[in-house]
Amino acid sequence: MPSRSHMRLLNRVTAHGSADAGVVMILVVMTMVLATAFVTAGLAYSAQSQRFSRHDQDWNAALAAAQAGVEDYIAHLNRNDNYARQVTFADCANVAIQGPKAPSPNTCSWTSSTPVGWQPVNPGQPGGPAFHYDVDPSDLDRSGTVQVTSTGRVNGVRRTLQSSVGRGGSTDFLYYTDHEDADPDNQVSYPSAMPANCYLYWWGRSKDTPKSVTAAQRKGNNAGCREITFIGGDVFDGKVHTNDTPLYSPGGNGALPTFLQGVETSDPACKAAVRTNSSTWTACDRNGTGAQFGTNFPVYAEALDLADNSEAFSGYPGCQYSGATRIKFNSDGTMTVWSKETSPGTSTCGGSAPFGKTVPVPNDMVIYAKAAPTQRVCKAGEIDGTLPLGTYDGTNKQASYTQDANTAYTDQHCGRGNMFIEGTLKGRVTVAAQNSIVITNDMLLAGGLTGSDLLGLVASNSVEIYHPVLNKYDCVTAKKSTSCAGTTYTYGPPTSTTYPRDVAGKGFKVYASIQTLQHSFFVQSYDQHAMGLGKLTVVGSIAQKWRGAVGTGDGTTGYFKDYSYDKRLKYSSPPYFPQFINAVWSSRAVGEVQAAY
Repeated sequence: MPSRSHMRLLNRVTAHGSADAGVVMILVVMTMVLATAFVTAGLAYSAQSQRFSRHDQDWNAALAAAQAGVEDYIAHLNRNDNYARQVTFADCANVAIQGPKAPSPNTCSWTSSTPVGWQPVNPGQPGGPAFHYDVDPSDLDRSGTVQVTSTGRVNGVRRTLQSSVGRGGSTDFLYYTDHEDADPDNQVSYPSAMPANCYLYWWGRSKDTPKSVTAAQRKGNNAGCREITFIGGDVFDGKVHTNDTPLYSPGGNGALPTFLQGVETSDPACKAAVRTNSSTWTACDRNGTGAQFGTNFPVYAEALDLADNSEAFSGYPGCQYSGATRIKFNSDGTMTVWSKETSPGTSTCGGSAPFGKTVPVPNDMVIYAKAAPTQRVCKAGEIDGTLPLGTYDGTNKQASYTQDANTAYTDQHCGRGNMFIEGTLKGRVTVAAQNSIVITNDMLLAGGLTGSDLLGLVASNSVEIYHPVLNKYDCVTAKKSTSCAGTTYTYGPPTSTTYPRDVAGKGFKVYASIQTLQHSFFVQSYDQHAMGLGKLTVVGSIAQKWRGAVGTGDGTTGYFKDYSYDKRLKYSSPPYFPQFINAVWSSRAVGEVQAAY
């Protein structure tokens, strides 16, 4: 039997064991509580993360659905160019445009109370991603674009894109030509007339090749066609497109013309060009000389056709003048106008027969010169008191007189609907002429290339750089007399010639989008006066049906070309600027806005 001391010791051990067991139990319970809390938190976090992940997926999918809506509308436009401008909208099957902002009028009975229609991105998933779009074509004629506001919807998440949709035009390129031959109206190249077979492209028939011309191709320059060449010293910083085949010529120092953004040609032979093999690039030019292409290379592209819609400008808003019209743009947003054959005219444009009248530039509109009822050779100074240069008085009764040789050409006659411009433009305007536009001095933009100012120049005939050639004529014989004592004189060849505007190396600057609908962009009398005039700097875009000459091939007369693209033209164009006939519609600019619906 244990002693008392042993009993006390046993009781202490038992007591201590019970206390330790309780502590352990408490620790176990606490651990389980904590573990449960962690598991619960983990499950909650996982569920929340899943919700965030799902929302992110829906958020991205809603944007993709909105983009699908923009593409859907573009597809409609490419099937039917008039889809945006139908007098009465009739595509009731297009659920995506149904709703309170649907085109009006329409034959679908859609009104401001019509529920929003949603088009499934995938027709096989009616409850899946869907889109709806609203369309505003009110700016189509002015800017060439339609505003599309497209909303994508996925599981209650909505995102909205706003896109300017337009059809490609010549402002997509720095330089565009249909034919690489000299303009048929170039009397230096063709003193009589251009041979009919010059209407062929170098590689084959063009859309305006006469039916009588049956040759499949025109290789070699033995047909009397004057090929205009890109020469060493010419620099093009922008995309270049020609429906024909370009011709390159080295400069005097062996330098080649430079195309920093490459060249597109519709010559099928160019399909053989391979980016990684520069020896194949010469398949894209006429003589295999090649050019400098920067980091690009020449490529084949389908032909693009200009629209000859010059008559449309007579119906656009703005200022309309008759006959020979001169305008000087002022950097304060005004313009000074001379147009003696305009009647009656509007007060905002200078009124009837304005002569030195200063008026506001018709911003976001058009300035148009149409033909007057009669045409004749302009008298000296009759346009604005200064132009044309010389002393010619319109008669043959002057013992001697001086006359700008360019004014003798029929297309320069007064009454033909010619526009003479220069200055610094503040605003956005397109200057158009039923005949030609002559740029008489530098044509600049008040805001340069960082402002909002834009100038378009559209001529049915040609856009010309002013280069006066002043000839002097002396009396040779008088009527029924061998002396110059009579009243009716005849004149021989010029007895002297001066070039009143020529300054060696001075150059000429034009900031504009230029488009000639029937002819070309060129320098007047480009082959006269053996003086290098420097660089013709054009910042913007140039489009012409035929190649216009700006100097002789060796650079001894006229100008070298220094052309660069105005990058703002990727997203905007001058008001009412023509577009290509066969170009496709595409998104010109896009951005996300606050979600609609």
